[in-house]
Amino acid sequence: MTFSYIINNIITFLGNLVLLIIGIALLIFLWGLLTYIMNSGDESKRKESLQYILYGLIGLFVMVAVWGLVSLLSGFIDEPVGIPQIR
Repeated sequence: MTFSYIINNIITFLGNLVLLIIGIALLIFLWGLLTYIMNSGDESKRKESLQYILYGLIGLFVMVAVWGLVSLLSGFIDEPVGIPQIR
């Protein structure tokens, strides 16, 4: 095993992990949006739904920023990270 091989495996793992967390954040955002629409008459449930929407958006923003950092890191070792493919 070479150093480049180990780093490439770490970057691939981080890329897949970030993709999974982006999916979870998107589901949280969509769940908040759905509950907001369904509970439009109840003020307390709308506030709770807005929290889900906010957390989902924050999660998406942070994970896209991390994805950019992983891409930048992979550019330093000349192993570009593309969009992970489901195998």
